[in-house]
Amino acid sequence: MKKFINKPEDIIEEMLEGFVYANSSKVKRIPTDRVLARVDAPVSGKVGIVTGGGSGHKPAFIGYIGKGMVDAVAVGDIFASPPVKRIYEAIKSADGGKGVLCILGNYSGDVMNFDMASEMAIDEGIPVEQVIVNDDSGSA
Repeated sequence: MKKFINKPEDIIEEMLEGFVYANSSKVKRIPTDRVLARVDAPVSGKVGIVTGGGSGHKPAFIGYIGKGMVDAVAVGDIFASPPVKRIYEAIKSADGGKGVLCILGNYSGDVMNFDMASEMAIDEGIPVEQVIVNDDSGSA
């Protein structure tokens, strides 16, 4: 046996449920979508930090949530960028009044969707900046 999967169509929801259950003192689920955040987010007076990406690489990106790390994560489908609305919800959930920094991989879907979500947040008065990173040869 190589893996435990109850039903393939439930894998992401079950993964998020299990992660939040195992880390409930540190992580909460934002009820609107597949967004996880620090349990104390948003932190007033702090620049929020958001990341996200496709599922299938866990514990990246949800494993980066915590004090001194990421405030919120938008979770995409298996090997797919999170949708714009989900990223926008992550930005809103991380905004403590000092703006939000989005850190994302150099993948076309991530760049496009984070750009659109950032523009939506900026239109709502949330200052947003981005840092695009290369984390492996696939994104270089």
